[in-house]
Amino acid sequence: MAITLKIKENSKQVGNKFKRLGSALPRIIDKGVKQAGFQLLNIIRTKTQKGIDFRDRKFAPYSEGYLKKLNREGKKTAVDLFYTGRMLGSLTPSSTVKKTGKHKVTLGFSNSEMRQRALFNQVLNEPKRQFFGFNKRTENIIKKQFNRFVQKELRKFKIWVLEKTLQQIYWLLLATYQAQQ
Repeated sequence: MAITLKIKENSKQVGNKFKRLGSALPRIIDKGVKQAGFQLLNIIRTKTQKGIDFRDRKFAPYSEGYLKKLNREGKKTAVDLFYTGRMLGSLTPSSTVKKTGKHKVTLGFSNSEMRQRALFNQVLNEPKRQFFGFNKRTENIIKKQFNRFVQKELRKFKIWVLEKTLQQIYWLLLATYQAQQ
């Protein structure tokens, strides 16, 4: 009983794929970080429109004088930091989410006047209405989405190490060899 075994190795192809992966990984991470910035921006806008701060608590109510002003002007009296729409409008994705370093993005306001208004709402005003930030829950949501994106991109490289298959071939060859002895 003779066994003929042909083994084709593709170490050169695997090496090339790893080189491509090494050069593409920083771009993949940067793209994922930028997507995370857009996702955070969307979460900030959504929570603010619902009248919730970044810690998931309702905003403090408007003062009586401000409520009277809103009623006179026929505007909504819900606490959602929306008067003209310019402050949250200056949080546009194209100008707000910027790459500011290696694997880092920064969110900000594109208009300096609106930046001052946001500072007033966030820090200077009493009561504070802290809308621009994120908590641990939001961080985990964004982290999960980032990991999914990176995994999806890495799957495109199709580098598969089929360890169990290699072990099974090894044991099959060993058993065949021992049977011949």
